[in-house]
Amino acid sequence: MPTQAIPLALLASLYPFGLAALLVLLSASRPRARALVFLVGAAALLLVVGFLVVFALRGAGLDQGSSSSQSTHYGLQVAIGALFLLGAWVFAHRQPKPKSDEPSRVTKAVAGAGLIAVFLVGMAMYTPSPTYLAALETVGSANLSSAEAAAWVVLVVVLVLITIEIPILLYVFAPGWTVPKLTALDEWLDVNGRRLFVVVLAALGVWEIVSGVVGLL
Repeated sequence: MPTQAIPLALLASLYPFGLAALLVLLSASRPRARALVFLVGAAALLLVVGFLVVFALRGAGLDQGSSSSQSTHYGLQVAIGALFLLGAWVFAHRQPKPKSDEPSRVTKAVAGAGLIAVFLVGMAMYTPSPTYLAALETVGSANLSSAEAAAWVVLVVVLVLITIEIPILLYVFAPGWTVPKLTALDEWLDVNGRRLFVVVLAALGVWEIVSGVVGLL
């Protein structure tokens, strides 16, 4: 089973802009409807891309379990791990840029528009990240039935969006409690999100390289 897709999907869920956009939408009129449409837009794009990538990989024969396909898969793991380590090094050494409020301005403008605009913003803000695509590669190269592969794509998308799914669910039942907590979390991520991302990215890079090398040997 492609269990390695789970930590990759959780890493892809660490997206502060998504949480910031959700906070703006929860402060607008019809917050529940807008937040739900935002989530549906993000999920729609990720699901379409997920199914296309996974079944393209299966069509290329990476799921057949042959020695050549397995070698290709493990080689990709090593390459992905190396990219993760490189990304961790770049993020750790790059000077932080001044915080841009462009995503917030866009979301605030859309918060006063119709639900179709909110749906499109959800799609635009959740274009597939490299870690999401790495999770899809893990699913697409696993020896699964078509139904199992489709179920794994859905699971990966659910995990990628968990950082907005849980806040929306909490807001439905306890809006007065949820918004201050989300605001505090957003502020914490502004300060510590970069460091958290670097640590998790480096850990996953080491994991991918070790798993790939062990598989190749």
